[in-house]
Amino acid sequence: MQAQYDLSKGEAIEFSMKSEPWIKYRLEDGTTLFGRLIVTKIVKMNEYDTSGQPIYAWLSQNLFSTLCPKTMKGTPSMPPPTSPDPKDFNVSPVDFERVGPEQWNIYEFSDGSLLRIKLEVTSILRTDKFTFDGDPYYIINTQTVSRIKVPPELLKKPAAKATTEQKDFYR
Repeated sequence: MQAQYDLSKGEAIEFSMKSEPWIKYRLEDGTTLFGRLIVTKIVKMNEYDTSGQPIYAWLSQNLFSTLCPKTMKGTPSMPPPTSPDPKDFNVSPVDFERVGPEQWNIYEFSDGSLLRIKLEVTSILRTDKFTFDGDPYYIINTQTVSRIKVPPELLKKPAAKATTEQKDFYR
C-alpha cells in the first residue's frame, strides 16, 4: 500500500487493468515462488508535484503462491501462521532469483494517465512453520517501483514568480 497521502482528501477514480503478470522466482531451497501485485484503488489527490503533474496514490495487495518439492513439505501448523513478523518464528534467509523477463503491471486511469508498477522482492525468510498444504511459511519483503505518464492537458503550469520590479509596482 502506498500511504504517503491522506486518501480521504482525494477523489477515487476509475481505472482499467491492462496487465497484472505473475512474477516467478526460484528459491535456493528448490521452491518456486509466484508473486503478483494487485492495485485495488486509485485516488487522485487535489495536489500537484513540482513538475505540475497531478499526484495519485493507490492501495494495493501482494499475492504469493509456492510450489515446493516434497522434501520441503511438513505437517501443517496449527493454528496456521499469519504473522509477517520474523520475531514470531525461527527463520532462515533464503536466496532467490527472478525467472524470466522483468514485467510491469499496467493500469489506465479514467483521466488518461497510465500507471506502470512492478513488485520487487527484496528478501525472503523461511520460517519453521508450514501452511495448510504443508509448504513452508515464508516471510517475503517487497517494495514497488512505479512510473506515471500523465497526458499533457492534465499538467498544471507553475505560476510565474514576480520580479523585484513587479513586486515594487504592486506596493
